[in-house]
Amino acid sequence: MTTTRSLRDEVKNVLDYLSNAELTLYTNPVSMSATGVAWHAHKQQAEFLITREHTYEQYLIWVENGSYSALLRDASLLQISYEVRDGKIVAHRLAYVPCPCIVSQDLLDALLEEGHSIDEIVSLCEHARDVVFRSPIRFDYDAANAKPGHPASHMTINSPDCRIACVAPMHVLRFVDFVYRNFYPKLWSAHASFFAEAAWRHIGDGVIVNDERTHLHMAWDTRATATSAPPTRRGPRGVRSYR
Repeated sequence: MTTTRSLRDEVKNVLDYLSNAELTLYTNPVSMSATGVAWHAHKQQAEFLITREHTYEQYLIWVENGSYSALLRDASLLQISYEVRDGKIVAHRLAYVPCPCIVSQDLLDALLEEGHSIDEIVSLCEHARDVVFRSPIRFDYDAANAKPGHPASHMTINSPDCRIACVAPMHVLRFVDFVYRNFYPKLWSAHASFFAEAAWRHIGDGVIVNDERTHLHMAWDTRATATSAPPTRRGPRGVRSYR
């Protein structure tokens, strides 16, 4: 059984580690309601999304309002939120939003020490050559709205219409492990013992259906535990078979 309190504690533990290990510039306090876990924003915002597309303006609004769980060392964002009903997770939004421009770490640290805010620093890059095209990646889970073309658990990248089916809802540590493993490999290696536990953390049973399974999808072991890790099963020619 999952409760918002236990889920809040798990999210907080992950964010506390990232903060204490200096893998973030700032982490927002974790908010908890009767049905959900998210972040405490700096400002109240009428609309979380100003557009379904990922834009420079959207990023700046999120930074200005504090609409994130963690601000990473390169000014990228992590957004972590879950919804719980009757002891089960029924929805989540786990997003990695890269900073839309390249800012050197030394310059970023210096400007922050001078009292400049992140949105002020990044807004200086809007028309500069250092603007980069990097897509946010979001793992969503919404069982109530699942339908053909809209898997209950899916990854969105590049376009709001892109929904790549995922085998199950995703644990917060597995999400953070995915981000650091793929986008910050040196930091991931330096903290491998922390991220190693992600392989045994899960929050729900598999939800992928047969027609989704026949197409390209994301899969991981949803049943293994740290105390009883099963041997890796492999299919023909060494291809791993996911349960």
